[in-house]
Amino acid sequence: MNPQHALILSHDVVGTHMAGPGIRYWEMARVLATQQRVTLIAPHPIDLRTDSVICGRYEWGNTDSLAQWIHTADVVIANGHVLHAHPELAQIVQPLVLDLYDPTLLENLELFRAAPDDERRSHNAQDVVLLQQQLAAGDFFLCATERQRDLYIGALMLSGRITPDYVDTDPQLRNLIDVVSFGLASEPPVKQRPVLRGVLPGIGADDVVLLWTGGLWDWMDPLTLVQAMPQVVVEHPSVRLVFLAGSHPGNLHPMRMPQETKKLAESLGLLNHTVFFYEQWIPYVERADFLLEADIAISLHRNHLETAFAAVRSRFLDHVWAELPSVVSAGDATAELVQQYNLGYVVPTEDPNAITLALNDLIDNPQRRDQCRQHIKQFKPMMSWQTRLSPLLTWLKTSATSVKKRPPQCAITNSGINMNHTKPKTAHEQFERLTTLVRQAERLWSLQPTPPCATDSFAQLIQMLRLYLQRGSAPIYEQQTHFNAIVVQMLYWMSDEIQRRQQLEHTIQELIPKLEALTTAHHQTRMMVEELAGAYHQTHCMLHDLLAEYQETKEAVDRIGVSAREDGAGNL
Repeated sequence: MNPQHALILSHDVVGTHMAGPGIRYWEMARVLATQQRVTLIAPHPIDLRTDSVICGRYEWGNTDSLAQWIHTADVVIANGHVLHAHPELAQIVQPLVLDLYDPTLLENLELFRAAPDDERRSHNAQDVVLLQQQLAAGDFFLCATERQRDLYIGALMLSGRITPDYVDTDPQLRNLIDVVSFGLASEPPVKQRPVLRGVLPGIGADDVVLLWTGGLWDWMDPLTLVQAMPQVVVEHPSVRLVFLAGSHPGNLHPMRMPQETKKLAESLGLLNHTVFFYEQWIPYVERADFLLEADIAISLHRNHLETAFAAVRSRFLDHVWAELPSVVSAGDATAELVQQYNLGYVVPTEDPNAITLALNDLIDNPQRRDQCRQHIKQFKPMMSWQTRLSPLLTWLKTSATSVKKRPPQCAITNSGINMNHTKPKTAHEQFERLTTLVRQAERLWSLQPTPPCATDSFAQLIQMLRLYLQRGSAPIYEQQTHFNAIVVQMLYWMSDEIQRRQQLEHTIQELIPKLEALTTAHHQTRMMVEELAGAYHQTHCMLHDLLAEYQETKEAVDRIGVSAREDGAGNL
C-alpha cells in the first residue's frame, strides 16, 4: 500500500528555466502523481503547472517554511543537498528518501580546482560532513548508475548502515539503495519555431549543425572540441558548432569554462563564423526547437573522478529524445550506453584528432546517422521516466509504510559531545574544530532520547516510555528542538564566516611579500634620492665656488684693464 501523500523537495529551480535537478524532480512528481497525491516544492516559485501535482515554495534555510509542508506528508523525497540548509530533515518521523544522484563531493573537487587551497579544503570538509549526515539520515537512497551504487554502498558500509540483520532481510540492499537514472519525457519533441537556422547570423538552412546541449561546466571539455573544429572545417566548410551557453538559472558557483571556450574560439578565428554561443538558458518546453535543428549532438568531458561516477547526463538524454547521433567522451555511464547500444561515437578524452574523425564520419555518411537513429528508436522505451522510476515506485508501494525510524544519534558516544577546551592555534584548526562541532550538533540537536544498546524488548520499553513522556511535554520538546535547529544554523553561519576569513587571510598573506617588496623599493628609492640630494648639494657648492672664483678673476682682469688704460694715457 502506498503512502497517501508524497512530498518532493528540490534544492534547485523548478520551472520554465531549469537545469537537470529541476527537470528530474518535475518529471518524478508527474510520474508519482499517477499513483498517489504528490506535492513538489522548491526554494523558488514554480511557474510550471499540472493538475496532478501540487506545487509550492519553501525558504532555503528557514525551518518553519519547510515544517509546514512536512507536517502534511506521509513520505518525504529530497535531494540530499537539502540537508545542508535543513539538518532538521534528518529528524522527521516520516520515511525519508534521499536522492544522491549527483555526487556533490566529487563535483566540487573540479568546481573549486582553481580556488585557494584553504577554500578547497574547507569545501571538501563540508562536503564530507554533509555526506555523512545524508548516509545517517536516509531510509532509502536513490543513485544514478550501478557504478554510483557501488560507491555509496562502500560509504554505507563505513557509516555502519550495513549490518548482518539488514543483509539477512535484504541481501542485495535494493530496499536501501537503488538506481533511478534520468529518464526521457513521454511526449515526443515537437518543433514550434525556428531558433538557429536562418535566425543566428552565419547559420544557413543547409549547414551541418553540431549542437553542444549541456552547460559549459568546468568539469566538461568544450575546449578540445573547439581545437578539433579547424580540421573539421577543412573537410566540411559548411559545418557550424553551436554551444547552448546560457547562465545556470540557479545560484551556481561562477564557471570559468564559458569564457575560456569563447576566448579559444576567437583565437582560432572561429567565433561567430564556425563556432557560435547561444547566450540564453533554453526554457524546458522550448528545447525541442534547438534539438530538432541539429544534425549531431556532442557531450565531452575531461578524465577525473566526477566523470567516473557521474550520472547519465540529462542533456545527453535530450539527444536520445530527439533521436540525434551523439559524440561523447569515454569513461562515464553515458559512454557505456552509446557504445552498448550503438548510439553514435565514443572518443578518448581530450583527443581532438579522434573527435575530428568521428565528426567527419558522421557528416560524410548519412546512412551511418540513420543507423544511429534506428538504434535510438529501439533504445528509447527503456529510458522512459516511468521505467527509470520503477525502483522508487516499488519501494513506495512495498516498503515505505514499514520503515522503522532509527535514532539518528546512535553513532554518538554515551558521553555526548567531546568538549575539547584546547584553544585552536591556527585558523585552519579553528575551522576543523567548528566542523566537528557542527557534525555533533547535527546529530544531537533533536530532543529525541537515545536508547542504549539493548535487546529489542528493552528498546520497545524505552520507546513506550518516550511516547508517554512526550505526550505531556510535546510543546516544550518542539520549542527546544526549534531552538536547537536555530543553533545549528548559527554554526553553519559561523563556519561560512570562518571560511571567508580564511580566504581573506590567504589574500593578505599573498599581499604581504608584495608590500614588503614595495617597502624595500621605497627605501632604496629614498636612499637614491638622498644620495642625489647630497650630490646636488655638492654640485651647488662647487658651482658657488666656481662663480666666486670667476667673479674674482673678472675683477682682477678689470683692474688690469684699467691699469693698462691709465698707463697708456700717461705715455701719451
